Amino acid sequence: MAEKLNEAQDAIDLGVGDLDFVINYKAFKKGNTNLVVEEIIKGTAIGLKNNKIVKWIIEVAALSNEQIASISSLIKNLVIENFGIDNAKNVFVKSSTGFYKTENGKPNGATFEAIKIMSDNARPLKVKAAGGVKTKNDVLKMITLGVERIGTSSAKEIIEETKIDLKY
Repeated sequence: MAEKLNEAQDAIDLGVGDLDFVINYKAFKKGNTNLVVEEIIKGTAIGLKNNKIVKWIIEVAALSNEQIASISSLIKNLVIENFGIDNAKNVFVKSSTGFYKTENGKPNGATFEAIKIMSDNARPLKVKAAGGVKTKNDVLKMITLGVERIGTSSAKEIIEETKIDLKY
């Protein structure tokens, strides 16, 4: 965890606007919530203290629906309890890094089901859908599910699709 915090401070010193932390989902799955709690509190503290947006990447493809709900709630509760409801607007729960390797071609990023679970359990924290958002309809559905930000490598295609729809 010290390495994460040192990297975060280095990024802050270089002028980043947002800090993305990958939650220790392996520790979470093993029941080592003390480690996860400590990293959420310390990571969020360094970000908020430096007026940065903090995003907690939970890696939904590695988790069951119950674990997605539980970790989203945990992040929300820790942020509110330790930093207050007013700071909740500066913290996101994010679906994925895009680097997690799944088996059998399963999605490794945001799915509608995972985003719904995250939104239902993380509010008032914001939700960022990353990975798997490839079309205008995906974007619109993610927004209806409560997403505030979208990370996609298909932005150009989505914009082109929207231009066609708008008859530009």
